[in-house]
Amino acid sequence: MDMSELSEFEISRGGASSRPSIWTWNGSPAISIMAMRSVLPFLSARIGYPWTARTQGGRRAEFGRRTSARLKDAGPVPGLSADSPMLQFLATSSPFFAVIAVGVLAARRRGLFGPDAVKVLNTFAFMIATPAMVVRVMARQPIAELWNPLYVAGLALVAVVLLFSGLLAARRLAGLPFPDAVSRGQCLVGGNFAFLGIPLTMAFLGERAAAPVAMGLICDTALVVPLAIGLIEAGRGVGRPGAIAWRLAKGTVVNPFMLSILAGAGLSLSGIALPEPADRFLGFLGGAAAPAGVFALGLALSQWMRPDLWRIAPLALAKLIVHPAAVWGALSAIGLDPFWVKAGVLYAAVPVAANAFVIAERYGTGDKPVAGAILVSTALATLTFPMTVWLVSG
Repeated sequence: MDMSELSEFEISRGGASSRPSIWTWNGSPAISIMAMRSVLPFLSARIGYPWTARTQGGRRAEFGRRTSARLKDAGPVPGLSADSPMLQFLATSSPFFAVIAVGVLAARRRGLFGPDAVKVLNTFAFMIATPAMVVRVMARQPIAELWNPLYVAGLALVAVVLLFSGLLAARRLAGLPFPDAVSRGQCLVGGNFAFLGIPLTMAFLGERAAAPVAMGLICDTALVVPLAIGLIEAGRGVGRPGAIAWRLAKGTVVNPFMLSILAGAGLSLSGIALPEPADRFLGFLGGAAAPAGVFALGLALSQWMRPDLWRIAPLALAKLIVHPAAVWGALSAIGLDPFWVKAGVLYAAVPVAANAFVIAERYGTGDKPVAGAILVSTALATLTFPMTVWLVSG
């Protein structure tokens, strides 16, 4: 999960947020103009009228009249409709790529950011901004009303199995230290759900998806992130089994993510609403988690833009293919309704989360390769996510 944009796409007690959504494009003049400019040659071939760069005056007017008359008969342009999964993914992820690019460019400006800039920004995102955001979002979730134990159990089972599988593979195949291997395992199950998964799932499944969306957030925030942190803490140094178990339990529970989750869940279950000043404060502070974490990711990538970045592709593809396939198998085996299975697959089909980088940098567990996995998986998801939508809709 990506904690970076939870506040943007939170689910309120009344259902889906009424805020205008970035993925509702129907009737958008901007989209229509851009699409027409890019596909005029294609349209001309379909309606039987030549189009060249020299078409002017009367020929252009005639083309426009004939296009308008025959466009309905020609049908929609494949892959470029307002409901296209690829276009929706690109529109939703474009701010993410843009902030990364700003970070990369800023890092190349000499004297603008010092060597500790990434650490300072990540410390702020991890210790201050993200906990504020999590408390606010969890407090606003009607957890008792939305709870589906079988759905959460399926997601949790897959997450734990894949995290430990990735950990073991990184240890045995790549020979990584235990804490670094944990971060690679987190990349297999920690998806950019808050920033990309929530808006895309709501777009394709409608307001009914509010329940699985909320439970996906809970699974990520209450299990995947705390467990990864606990394992990293447990893997630091050696000791008796009891001491290692204590470090695991302490690292899993006593960390900013888990403490903020417990506080928010307590408010939700108690029915106590946050006072408006506190809600505004947490929303304002928590809103900084996204730009701080993703900008730091851009700064880090500028130091690790290597020709062999493609070597990260297997890890990225495992997140985009193995994770959704495993979720589909688990939820189908449990016997859940097809709607819940679709929601679970879309939950798992998003790329690696930015918080995997925040944690890796915070604990020194190979932040540069993790940053590369985030970038590569997000780029590849422009192809794999639309394919996943097509498969689950078939």
